[in-house]
Amino acid sequence: MRAIVPFLLLASCAVSQSVFPSRITLSGGWASQVNKRYESESAPSLGLSYGYRFHKYVEAEGGLFTALDPTGNVCSRNGCVDVNDHFFWLSFGGRFIAPLYLGRIEFSGGGGGLYEKYTVGTPFPGGGPDARQGWGGYFVGSAAVPLDHSHRFWLAATPRWFLANPAYARDRWFQIAGELTFRF
Repeated sequence: MRAIVPFLLLASCAVSQSVFPSRITLSGGWASQVNKRYESESAPSLGLSYGYRFHKYVEAEGGLFTALDPTGNVCSRNGCVDVNDHFFWLSFGGRFIAPLYLGRIEFSGGGGGLYEKYTVGTPFPGGGPDARQGWGGYFVGSAAVPLDHSHRFWLAATPRWFLANPAYARDRWFQIAGELTFRF
C-alpha cells in the first residue's frame, strides 16, 4: 500500500502537462482610445508576446504592443501637422486557460501590470499631445483554435483593455486583434 501512493503521485505528475509549455504570438489589429482627447484617436496596432505555461491551465505572459500614429493630423489656424505619435505598452501578467472540446478550442482570460510610453515625433507648434509615460494594468480575453494536427500553430481573436495613469492623463485603450501563435 505504501508503494502505491507514491507511484500514483508520480504518474499523475508525469501526465499533467500535455501541452507545449512555451508560445510566441504575433498580433495585429485595431486599437481605439476610449476617453478620446482629440478628434480621432484610433490606429492599427501590432504586438509580440511570449507565454510560459507552468500548469496546464495557468500561463505567465509578457508582451510588447503598440498603436501606430493614433492622433493623425492635428489642425489649427496655422495649418495641419501629423504629430507621428505612438503608444507602446509593455505588459506582464498571467492568464488562465480553459481547453475545450478535446483541445480543439481554447478560451483564456487574464491580466496584470502594464508600463505605457507615449512618444510624439513632431511636436505641434500651438500645443498638442505631449510625450508621457506611466504605469497601469491590462485585461485580456481570447478564443483560439489550432491550425494543424500537432497543435503547434494557433489562430486567435483577442480583445485587450489597457489602463494607464501617467502624469496628467488617464489613458484607456481597447484593442481587438487577430493573433498567430507558435507553441514549442
